[in-house]
Amino acid sequence: MKYLLDSNIIIYYLQGDETIRAFLHSHKSESLISLITYYEVLNFDFTPEEEKVVKSFLEEFEIINLSQNIIHKALENRKIKKIKMADNFILASAQLLQLQIVTRNCKDFEKLYPYLINPFAE
Repeated sequence: MKYLLDSNIIIYYLQGDETIRAFLHSHKSESLISLITYYEVLNFDFTPEEEKVVKSFLEEFEIINLSQNIIHKALENRKIKKIKMADNFILASAQLLQLQIVTRNCKDFEKLYPYLINPFAE
């Protein structure tokens, strides 16, 4: 099974969280990120040196681009449950590509998708 990392997982990793570091140590090769996560993480205030390191780290993952199919799936999701746009694009990507979402905020997704992993709950 492959994993789609929510933005909060990357942020915890960058903050040195040992739980997430252990998860990625075991599952990095099976983990992907959305272009939305790429944007959200790089949207933080980094020094130019930090940004270069973070960007390089993010680019180690396969990055899922937005597509019409993802947008249409997100529109379907929105009819079922009100969900933030960024979370919805991550969700729609996981749904279409049959990926498990790795997140600390399962409640953001659980009514629309059962394939969630919270590394902090394990």
